[in-house]
Amino acid sequence: MGALLIITALLFVVSQAPTGVQQADAQSKTQLMHYGDDTIDLLKNSPPPLDQPDYDNKLQYYLSENKFDDLNEFLNDTIPDNVAYNVEIYDGGRYFPIIRNGYPSANGISFNEIIVTKGALAGGVGHLTGMSIANKSFDNGSLIIPMDKQQNNNITAYNLILKISDLGIPVYQLLMDPRKEYGSTLETKLVKINTTTEPWGDEESYGVNDYYGGPYVVDAADLTPIIENQIRDYAENPIQVPSCKIDKIEFDNNMTGTIIDMTFNLSDGSKKIVKISTNNFVVTVPEGDNDSKYLEIDTSSIAFDDFSKSKIIGLVMFNQAPFNLTIDNITIKSDSQEVVNITIDGKDYSNPSSIIPVDIDLLHNDPVRKVKVHRSVENFNYTHTTWLTGRPRIAVYPKDGTMRNYYSDSGISYTVLDNDRITNGDLKNFDILIIPHNIITKSNMDDDVARNVTTWVSDGGVLLAECASITGIEERVEDVDEDTHSWHGFIGIDNIFNTTNTVQFIGLNSEQHNFDYINLSQTNGSYLHPLAQSYTEDETLPGTDGTISAFGLNITGFNPDNSIMAVPQGTGDGGLDHPKVTFIEAPFDKGTVIYLAGHDQSTLSQQRERLIFNSILYSTTAKVYSYGLLEIRITMWYK
Repeated sequence: MGALLIITALLFVVSQAPTGVQQADAQSKTQLMHYGDDTIDLLKNSPPPLDQPDYDNKLQYYLSENKFDDLNEFLNDTIPDNVAYNVEIYDGGRYFPIIRNGYPSANGISFNEIIVTKGALAGGVGHLTGMSIANKSFDNGSLIIPMDKQQNNNITAYNLILKISDLGIPVYQLLMDPRKEYGSTLETKLVKINTTTEPWGDEESYGVNDYYGGPYVVDAADLTPIIENQIRDYAENPIQVPSCKIDKIEFDNNMTGTIIDMTFNLSDGSKKIVKISTNNFVVTVPEGDNDSKYLEIDTSSIAFDDFSKSKIIGLVMFNQAPFNLTIDNITIKSDSQEVVNITIDGKDYSNPSSIIPVDIDLLHNDPVRKVKVHRSVENFNYTHTTWLTGRPRIAVYPKDGTMRNYYSDSGISYTVLDNDRITNGDLKNFDILIIPHNIITKSNMDDDVARNVTTWVSDGGVLLAECASITGIEERVEDVDEDTHSWHGFIGIDNIFNTTNTVQFIGLNSEQHNFDYINLSQTNGSYLHPLAQSYTEDETLPGTDGTISAFGLNITGFNPDNSIMAVPQGTGDGGLDHPKVTFIEAPFDKGTVIYLAGHDQSTLSQQRERLIFNSILYSTTAKVYSYGLLEIRITMWYK
């Protein structure tokens, strides 16, 4: 107690330092060092609140309980008024900012301290369980990126968000409750902010906007004129957004193994020929047969359905003309046999030997190319906020398949890994591994690969498995993990189902009993989870088909710690159709596993496709440690 009084007295004395301290001299740096050392000592020697006897000191209490606002208040009362500070926590891999007060000058000094938070295991970091910061304040002039119907293109907006994170500043997300009729309140479904919808214009119109679907925010405190100009350039000149996209072209099965020519006849009198080989699933644009200099077709982003070999998914086209174009019609032929029964975007053409009228617009300078950004005209506070800590490093295995469509929509890059690269340890260079619509067996994923994937997830990686790969990866993990965990595989999948019903996120409360058949007592369901921010204003998503459009959970061998779940709605009374599950997330040791049923989300809606991109961003979304070994870093500088 005597030492604590001495430190308190010393801090009181140094807090009376004059505000005109010069930053350039060594004496000023020495004084900053005293402030930093004394502040950390005071935190370590201050007892926790009387009602929190399990903690050793206030510093351990603040970090273990995510009391960052209380920590900020403590530091603000302790550190002199002429000294600014930032605070970060370090998990052994990345620094996560928890208190930001601008940018340190060249003379800023950092102070680091290892903290053993509540329940720490010797020699390691505990599970990631926290998700959000309570009551984050945003300054007037903050930039808001809508992720609801106010946004031109939600998928392109993800590219903007990642580009902003590359600038070295956090991009926050306001988390909302997506559940319908199960305890949700208006406040958790939307946020009202007084904003302008034209942040870059000279004449700005202001008004209160309702934001749904987890908008992203760049705090004005993190903005500089240079950074703001970069964000404006990114928003107004994003990736080359497709002028149009044919989501699905399906031929009659008798066309499998043939070569088909599709000729796009354009409104300017030109044409473009695309040659489709249904034998080896290749699409090419032959040279010399085309006279359109404006229509570009992205053959690298075309995917064939892995199970319906006569179906093409996602033909992406760009208009390079300085004016609008239209594809008036398409002619289709094959040298080997007559082409019959072709379906384009769900419309059936039974006799394609004649010209197929399609009327597909290819717009020049389409507004959808731009990402909408709003600006707040007031300070505002939000209850549950998380942030992106950096650009996710994305790996795809064993082939990209449907991932090509997500890439063509967003421009977010990824790396395809094969068995050799995974066995050689390349997974350590990535944050998320995506296994798109692929059948996984022991013949194509041997034990060494399966063991490397399992260990990587266990050590903190994020795995997203889609559709057909779900049951296969479960079996492969079970084979190599054996009795390490009490449940089967990563999560514990039982049966598979076919359903196209509308999807609903769910959670637990006193009035909901949908999951009495399994023990979910350790979770709040999808409540305020970053992965659950894909929904429309009616809180539902379209259903999907595919090899696995829903799956069941193994009641006797199920990972009990899942924190998000979505299920199809029932066909009878409009309730939830359980035990079918379409989307689930669960921790696996230090890592995370996400299963998404259904094939190719890009052919359904942006809201459904956002499940993919929310998962990608989730891999580098800040997760606050509730226990473990952490390092705190306080950086101080003179104002």
